[in-house]
Amino acid sequence: MTEITFHGGVNDIGGNKFLVESNGTKIFMDFGMSFSQEGQFFSQFLGARTSNSLNDLFELGILPKINGLYRRDYAKHMGFGGNEETEIDAVLLTHAHVDHCAYIPYLREDIPIYCSEESKLIMQNFDETGTDQYLTAKQRFQIYENNKGEISRAKGDKVAVPRTIKTFQSGKKFNIDSIEVQPLPVDHSIPGVHAFILHTANGSIGNTADLRFHGRRKNDTENFVQECAQSDLDVLLCEGTRVNAPSSITEYDVEERISDIVRDTKNLAICGYPVRDLDRLLSFYIAAKNTNRDLVIDMKQAYLLKLFDASDNLRGKYPSPTDKNIKIYIQRGSWGLIDKDIDVFSQKQLYEDYSSWQREFLDYPNAVDYRDIAKNQNQYIFFCSDFRLQDLIDVKPSEGSTYIRSLTEPFNTEMEIKEDQVKNWMVHFGIINRDQDWHQIHVSGHGDGEQIKYVVENTNAKSLIPIHTVNDEYHKKWHKNVKTVNQHGTHQL
Repeated sequence: MTEITFHGGVNDIGGNKFLVESNGTKIFMDFGMSFSQEGQFFSQFLGARTSNSLNDLFELGILPKINGLYRRDYAKHMGFGGNEETEIDAVLLTHAHVDHCAYIPYLREDIPIYCSEESKLIMQNFDETGTDQYLTAKQRFQIYENNKGEISRAKGDKVAVPRTIKTFQSGKKFNIDSIEVQPLPVDHSIPGVHAFILHTANGSIGNTADLRFHGRRKNDTENFVQECAQSDLDVLLCEGTRVNAPSSITEYDVEERISDIVRDTKNLAICGYPVRDLDRLLSFYIAAKNTNRDLVIDMKQAYLLKLFDASDNLRGKYPSPTDKNIKIYIQRGSWGLIDKDIDVFSQKQLYEDYSSWQREFLDYPNAVDYRDIAKNQNQYIFFCSDFRLQDLIDVKPSEGSTYIRSLTEPFNTEMEIKEDQVKNWMVHFGIINRDQDWHQIHVSGHGDGEQIKYVVENTNAKSLIPIHTVNDEYHKKWHKNVKTVNQHGTHQL
């Protein structure tokens, strides 16, 4: 028997956690966070307790209570076993958006994570530029005997256990015990996204992941649909995030509209877009070249471009961090020494003002700081994330500057509050007035209604289960055999 248990990602947008069991093989497809579930209980100032996080998340129904699934240090400390062997053979990751991968840091280190090289590099970027633990589990709740014979807590990275990360090749089939996996790239708003076709003893399962046809890789999505049609799918797990949305403009339209706005901008062109959406970065990069400007990116983006540029397989897909039309913005460090007297504060202290991953960018020939931007505002498109709006205080945008916001529009109260804060900054610096709106230019990573209808009608699956959506009535209009399941519900092939 083959069955799929839906521990998330149904009647919800995101939080995908699909457990496939067949002939003794158990595979999770994704292990992501549900924004809606987390938002019911947690906020910026209220989260799961470090000392009891698993039990907190079990109690609230956010994580499935499965023995042998979670890292031993957490499980033992929280009274949830930890000594048992795991029955989970692998996690198949569609892509590195948090609603698909955020809970991987809770998983056992010996459960292999299968992903694309792009997804691995994005998770590496998360780890090395922040505090996440996707590739290495830094052990908590460890004790040791110090040189005085006292029992002490182990702090920091005294014990760091690397996870087993296995990168697959697009389109090349591989086996996880009794299940054959066919990973197929699809177009989405982050690099390296893969849909899957699983061939099991009792039939074939398709999982669309998150897809669209209006980005830079629509041919990948078309190829996935064709592969599904040839695979005699018993069931298709089909996303429907924007299944009720009208037709969308394309990423190429975004690129063109940005260019038009920047051409009409007298001084600094400021922009905001998802930091790891490299297709959107590429749109702003091309727009910068089209308007004889340079794109100024932050150090996190520069680090990600560096990781991609170091890969033999991925080099050249996106600009390198040393590209002649790229500038890397060096923000103020913890002491703000970048503009202080180096004779008073040494070069060594300046480097210590930054995290280890940031320091190499200080010496890049294309590094700039606020003084460069302020003096030559008409030469740049300046990336300014919602988390670094304070940089505008240093840059001081001149009259005739503009702001292009290239992120999804708010769909909940928290996002509306955040967007209102951003507007306060833009009004403060005279970029817009209170009654004005900024330039909103964005296309979603998800297909609109016509695109999803095309997927449903042309994959030729015998049955269909809506995922990543709260609007399954559309799937039911387009397919005669739609199965609706609830969280933790099971579907048998």
